Amino acid sequence: MSNSLTKEIEAALNIEGRTLLVTIGNSFRGDDGVGPFIGEKVQSKENFKVINAESTPENIVSEAVDFRPDKIIIIDAANFGGATGEIRVIPLEKVAQYSCLSTHNLPLHITFGIIIKDTGATLTIVAVQGKKMDYEEKLSPEVETSALNLIEYFNKI
Repeated sequence: MSNSLTKEIEAALNIEGRTLLVTIGNSFRGDDGVGPFIGEKVQSKENFKVINAESTPENIVSEAVDFRPDKIIIIDAANFGGATGEIRVIPLEKVAQYSCLSTHNLPLHITFGIIIKDTGATLTIVAVQGKKMDYEEKLSPEVETSALNLIEYFNKI
């Protein structure tokens, strides 16, 4: 599969009402930095807010709830066995099965379960298949291409 955005991915990323984009990851761990890479380059606009949660998504709960989103989109790196740079929608209940998506202090399903309960928002988790999670500040070329496609999509909204 290519790293371009499929119709399924575009449908999952569709903005609905007040939409919150939360990017997650560690910029110092290779491809795990895909979330922050995207979060730094996508602009917030009216009814579309970007929060770069980096490696502590549990710290953004009150800011997320205060925004009162209708939809939350999470972008993070994961190891789901796909091709490097492949983009996939991951159901919240399957998050714990994939490494990187579950390396945060509090499991994502708990953190975002709180936000969903308080706001009634729908949740979409978009994962990018990483290649390397070593200590370096550089994305692999395939992951960077996917990140740039996601950035372009959001900045065109």
